[in-house]
Amino acid sequence: MRYQFHRTRDGLVIWQLIGRNNRILGVSPIRFADLAGAMKAAMVVRDRARRATIEVSPDFRLKWRWAITDADGRVLAKAARSYERRTECDQAVDRFVETALHAEIDAVVGRRGRFWGSDSGRART
Repeated sequence: MRYQFHRTRDGLVIWQLIGRNNRILGVSPIRFADLAGAMKAAMVVRDRARRATIEVSPDFRLKWRWAITDADGRVLAKAARSYERRTECDQAVDRFVETALHAEIDAVVGRRGRFWGSDSGRART
């Protein structure tokens, strides 16, 4: 269970929460200019996931998606995919929250499974 960071084609950084089975449980709602910003956002999610507001709603295809927001209404994390049934979506966000609280933060930036190096070393927090 870890927060993993990836560089996008435009050079920005995103985070993903990876579960025990190496599946993506949730993703950052925005892209960050650097690894430090993405790591800070992941730490905020880890620290606030249990207290945050969970919003579950249908998307434009009438499939279900979740988002976690803070007290100011800012989206902290969102579903990596949509779900056919509301109950599946509810279970997925519960898994995300439980995993988010205990996941380690891996400071390596990768892309498509290959590590490109790190902006700040391979430290884990």
